[in-house]
Amino acid sequence: MLALSTSLVGLFHIPTLILAWIFTLAIAGGPLLWRFLNYTPVTRCAVVQAVSNFVATGCWLTFGSAAMNAHERGLISLFTSILAVAFLFAGAAGGSHLIARWCPDEQP
Repeated sequence: MLALSTSLVGLFHIPTLILAWIFTLAIAGGPLLWRFLNYTPVTRCAVVQAVSNFVATGCWLTFGSAAMNAHERGLISLFTSILAVAFLFAGAAGGSHLIARWCPDEQP
């Protein structure tokens, strides 16, 4: 008999998630750190955008990989996993767009 009640923690592969979050931190925080180390002023908006990108991209990678793992284990269909990843990507892109509109780049 097929048991559909699996532990949700089992869908997350910890070494992959650690690498994904390190990659996300490097991509989202790298340019901000570079500007800080070159003694270029860093605005509050740049920090908000970097934190938003870090959280959105990290969550997209985390839950997207969990959706793919659920498909590999036969818990959801391929269409459902693709749809879940697409909705996660749309949410991350929409959040990034809202942050950019709320806090636009400052003109000199």
